Amino acid sequence: MNSGYQEFKPSAELQQYVECYWLHRFETVGERESPVQRCMPFGTLELILHLDDNRCDAFFNGQWEKLPPAFLVGLYRDAVQWKTVGSCRKFGIRLRPESAMELFNVPIAPLFNQFTDVESYFGKEINRLVDNVYGLRDIGEVVRITEAFLLGLLKNAHSKQPHISEATRLIRQTQGRLSIDALSENLYIGKRQLERIFKDHYGTTPKMYQRIIRFRNAYESFRGMSSTPNWADVSYKFGYSDQAHFIRDFKEFTREVPTSIFLDQYQYFRLPEKQVRFA
Repeated sequence: MNSGYQEFKPSAELQQYVECYWLHRFETVGERESPVQRCMPFGTLELILHLDDNRCDAFFNGQWEKLPPAFLVGLYRDAVQWKTVGSCRKFGIRLRPESAMELFNVPIAPLFNQFTDVESYFGKEINRLVDNVYGLRDIGEVVRITEAFLLGLLKNAHSKQPHISEATRLIRQTQGRLSIDALSENLYIGKRQLERIFKDHYGTTPKMYQRIIRFRNAYESFRGMSSTPNWADVSYKFGYSDQAHFIRDFKEFTREVPTSIFLDQYQYFRLPEKQVRFA
């Protein structure tokens, strides 16, 4: 079985809303089942389209569930386990969480730690994108069609809740190291109001989103290293009170200690093969 993962940069007009596009592929003979894979909580939304007929299952609520051909994953705090049967190509649009309201005009609170098929959430208009990319072998064409669809939405994009968008961006810019008190002061709103709008829009608290973003930055800092990092140094760099605090947070989000994940280069996403920008 061969597998590969690539990321593709969005156009400049969409970088405020889209973190990247990605392609994950498995190639095998017949109905061979892939190894179980895990996706870490990254503080993003994932709009995922199967480009071919295939079966892909994810582990939710203690059992394997068949995933829809096109689905949206909300903000999540747990590592998601999934596998595929037979060859598979999945195309993903990794959205910044505020993009749900700004591009699609829908809150994602009901999808915290959940997923749903795209039509039930975005309406039938999204099927135009799903149908237009299905079966295409040229990933550049898939990206171009996706960009055209999103740029069409961008014409009507606006932020009805500037506080939630600015708060989310500030947490990312500071790599999750800005305290909630400081965040409230920066936005000139009270902590309770900030917590309420986060729960209304994202289904979780600003503190949880902050912790997820800090975890992500710590995780990504050591993915490309050739030798096991000094975990005390990682803890200090990303603002954890001590190494024990870092390891507790890491285990909460992954159910593993950092060293186990660092040494497992097959089950977990590592650095992408390359990033590609299409003209």
